[in-house]
Amino acid sequence: MARLLYCVTLVTPDPDPPLTGVAEQPVAHHDSHGLRVYWSEVSNPETLAEGPSRKAAEGKYRHLLREALAWTTPIAFPFPALVAEPEEIDALLAEKGGEYTEALQRLAGTVQYELTATWDDDDSADFATPVSGREYLKRREESQARIAAIDTKLKTVTGKLVREWQSQQDRRKHRWYALVRRADREHFLGALRSAGPSQGVRLRLSGPWPPGEFMAPSTRA
Repeated sequence: MARLLYCVTLVTPDPDPPLTGVAEQPVAHHDSHGLRVYWSEVSNPETLAEGPSRKAAEGKYRHLLREALAWTTPIAFPFPALVAEPEEIDALLAEKGGEYTEALQRLAGTVQYELTATWDDDDSADFATPVSGREYLKRREESQARIAAIDTKLKTVTGKLVREWQSQQDRRKHRWYALVRRADREHFLGALRSAGPSQGVRLRLSGPWPPGEFMAPSTRA
């Protein structure tokens, strides 16, 4: 029997609501070094390796993380993080407990939203055919300009509702990560709706999620 780890939080005196994990197993927790790790038993760890069973399990894992955001700020473990014995959890927290505690205290009460931008004209663009250096620079400048325009728009409409932004380019997509106070979630979503669409841009929102992009690399999922 293995234990699938979901997330780590600060220990609080308040009782946790009941949670159901992967394969409908009840979620338990293990406290050590002032931190709380949530986990559930997995009878056959091989089912988490690949295929439809992994996809279903990962969906349940992500659902549980979103449930936890209702009352706490978790740091998610990478999926699937498995241990055999509780002593392995103690060893993990002994090694990284200080980093986890710092991140959890700094990000307490926050959630993360992700916005992904894609471009209508990329659907018909030919990226396989080589282009001249001049054409490459032109495309790059156009891409940077439209990203900058969306960046300005997002930050203008949300203002102080976002505590911090991160962004990254991913091939034909650009992603923004917004760190938002849990209490400001509805105001943040309302601000985004007020911005309206941008011509030629498809902007997809997902979240809330644990604030993984705002953790130090060693504590990220």
